Amino acid sequence: MANLQPLHALSLDASQQQSFVRYFKALPEKPNTTLRFFNRVDYYTLHEEDARFAAKEVFKSTAVVKTMGAEPNKLEYLVLSQGNFELFLRDLFLVKLYRVEVYVNQGSLKSNDWVLEYKGSPGNLSQFEDILFANADVIVNPTIIAVKCRSDEKNKFVGVVCVDCNERTFSMTEFADNEHFPELEALVVQIGPKECLLRQNDPDLKTITTVMEHSNVSVTQRKRSEFTKDGLVQDLNRLLRFAEGQQQDANSFTEMNMEQACSSLNATIKYLELLSDQTGFGKYTFKMMDSMRYVHLDSAAISALNVFPKREGMLSNLRTHSIVGLLDRCKTAHGKRLISQWVRQPLKDKNLIEERLDIVESFIENSEIRRQLCEDYMKRVPDFQTITKKITRNKGNLQDCYKLFQAIERIPYLVECLRKCDNTSVNGVLVNPIADLLVDLEKYQEMMDSTIDMELVDRGEFLVKPSFDEDLQELGKKMRSIERSMQSELSKAARNLNLEAGKTIKLDNNSQHGHHFRITLKEEPILRKNKTYEILDAIKGGVRFRNDGLTSLNDEYSQTKQSYENHQKSIVEEIIRIAGGYAEILWTMSELLAKLDILLSFSMASCDAPIPYVRPKIVESGQQLSLKNVRHPCLELQDGLSFIANDVHFKEDERTFCIITGPNMGGKSTYIRSVGVCTLLAHIGCFVPCDDAVVPLVDSILARVGADDCQTKGLSTFMLEMIETASILRTATKNSLVIIDELGRGTSTFEGCGIAWAIAEHLANTTKAFCLFATHFHEITQMEQSSPSVANFHVTAVTQNNQLTLLYQVKPGVCDKSFGIHVAKMADFPENVVKYAEKKQFELESHRFDMDSVDVPNKHEAKLEAEKIVVDFIKACQKLDLDKLSDAELQSQVLDLKQLAEKHNNPFVKMLLEE
Repeated sequence: MANLQPLHALSLDASQQQSFVRYFKALPEKPNTTLRFFNRVDYYTLHEEDARFAAKEVFKSTAVVKTMGAEPNKLEYLVLSQGNFELFLRDLFLVKLYRVEVYVNQGSLKSNDWVLEYKGSPGNLSQFEDILFANADVIVNPTIIAVKCRSDEKNKFVGVVCVDCNERTFSMTEFADNEHFPELEALVVQIGPKECLLRQNDPDLKTITTVMEHSNVSVTQRKRSEFTKDGLVQDLNRLLRFAEGQQQDANSFTEMNMEQACSSLNATIKYLELLSDQTGFGKYTFKMMDSMRYVHLDSAAISALNVFPKREGMLSNLRTHSIVGLLDRCKTAHGKRLISQWVRQPLKDKNLIEERLDIVESFIENSEIRRQLCEDYMKRVPDFQTITKKITRNKGNLQDCYKLFQAIERIPYLVECLRKCDNTSVNGVLVNPIADLLVDLEKYQEMMDSTIDMELVDRGEFLVKPSFDEDLQELGKKMRSIERSMQSELSKAARNLNLEAGKTIKLDNNSQHGHHFRITLKEEPILRKNKTYEILDAIKGGVRFRNDGLTSLNDEYSQTKQSYENHQKSIVEEIIRIAGGYAEILWTMSELLAKLDILLSFSMASCDAPIPYVRPKIVESGQQLSLKNVRHPCLELQDGLSFIANDVHFKEDERTFCIITGPNMGGKSTYIRSVGVCTLLAHIGCFVPCDDAVVPLVDSILARVGADDCQTKGLSTFMLEMIETASILRTATKNSLVIIDELGRGTSTFEGCGIAWAIAEHLANTTKAFCLFATHFHEITQMEQSSPSVANFHVTAVTQNNQLTLLYQVKPGVCDKSFGIHVAKMADFPENVVKYAEKKQFELESHRFDMDSVDVPNKHEAKLEAEKIVVDFIKACQKLDLDKLSDAELQSQVLDLKQLAEKHNNPFVKMLLEE
């Protein structure tokens, strides 16, 4: 946020300050994530902890916080200008996901007749849209969900509603889930809401809140009484749009049979106060929410694959930071909104994926068409959705209607450009639907062409043609007459200043100054001593000034124009009302243009890569996953990096599980992430960074990569990775792609290895999903000998002259040694620390039992037997009922299991037990 200078003035005398302090301290408590602003007309104030928080965020210092009142009732405050308030508001809503309350004084400015006038939250920005997006495209689509859960002995029955106030849709669904809510988490990832409403004191409140926090969704608790169906039908009868001839009864919709979702919908309607906005009556529709259409992604996979920037609000054009940043070359605001949705919702339908790939391929092959579409057409497409919403809410004007008219005028040329692709998918998905909509918009274009005075548009004036009304004709004639007089004044001024009218001196008009003369800065000296002219300002474009004659004419013109606008008001209202009738068509047009924008972005990302991407071959689920020279699309863009590509090959019933070992920093994590990212890109219809790619349809992409301590949620590294891995085990099927990195850290080595082994064996032999499993537990590599579907790979490194060189190549086999101390040297550890580490390593290895020193026949078989005995022992211990057994009983049963292991008389087990 810009570090703007704060205001310090607070124009209240001592008694007024004391009065406000008493008022403020009597206000009810609020959460720290809600900020209270007090609108004082020319500026805003915040107080106490809100003031300190704002000072740090806006000005990077609490020194700007002042105090008002006298001891013992002092009150800290911070003054924000209108500009600072608007900047801070965007940050609170769109980045930090905070709530805002704005109090307005209904009495005199020095009284304390304050009322809560405006309030907003991340999912409810309706009262702040004019402030947030008045001068910027809307690149976020704030949606809100509400969740209600009912439990029985086995399952949780979850009802979810998603309300999109922009599209005016109610999306509803109900499904069965378990106590960890993995299906709910996947749905949240797909929707990407900013806020979730939950019932107060709900039995599952804590668990669902954790799910929301993992996905960076703000949680708002509401009264349990709001989560009922009481009064819902009557409210929906006013809000829903019914088809012609349809019974005007919300009960006629099948969605009303969803008890939990309907209760959630009722709570959301009340929270958003939808019934207070009459412009929304008869505009809302039910929309299908079918999570099964999309690949299952949870928040762990989104994080592991760097789908979005790690920090909210990070610039999307930082292409090395996230997949969305890499792909987003969109020119339209709607395209930028929709591309995030596409990445959250990878397709599972092969036909739809191939359709997108066909279009991307066509754009890649036709570089000139791609350039024309991007530079000549898409750059000039306005935000149809935002403008249409303004019009339908009676906040639009003639300029908004003209923007749509102008954009629609250019679309036929865009369509002709698309036709040159001569591609069936391009025609079916884009050309024909857009052309059909243009036919539906012909009447709109005719209306605008016949009503707006196009001659004035170039001058920034949007007026109805005078021919519509006799009074308008008279006022129009008067305005033309004044304009001719202004031209005469221009000629007089040119002669007086010895300049050439229309060239070195011009007559200009803008909203700030009205009509005025303008000369270049070079000519400015001729005005310095000439008292006939008043200089308005001097800018880079020249000096703007007027004389008395032009000032008088400008005032007369402004008054006449105001009369013209007042007289045409009823006509403009009718034009806007008719324009609102085209809202659905304009909305559909926006969707199609946004889709075109995204597919163009995919083609540009594919072409602009250091090595162009290739079209993946999509095959049926579980058949084969084969990527030749796969690269990570973000990392290969980093400056000074020469990316080492690698292969991956899975095949059903042959190889489904790959164990990857090797040194830290050797490229294991990058390799497995690359496979996950390429699979994701293929499922959204984008080309992939490979030399050749065969990608199966997957039902989920599940990942556990690089967990950090999650202290704000009270979770350690180990606990977080256990939660994420448990979710993988519950969710994964034979048709899933699973990516696991460094499982089992944060606990003892043997325990971590045991957990990692058990999980790996389950995924390899029971689930049989395609899985990449990177680990430092070299013992797990022995699974290859007992499981035919398991294969070992390692990232390569060489040591020479006590120096480690990482090669970043993935090759078959097991890494033959550890390189931890070499990596420590690369990290520039102090020499004495490295030497001490080498000494301790030697001591520890000397004291470990030396399996190679055991002289027994069939040593290899004895080792395998020992491993099986240990694994059986661990599994048997896991089955013990800790809740029912006393400590003595538990100890006794463990000793029995130990004796059972000793009975095998295996030399390696005996050595292990002696240790």
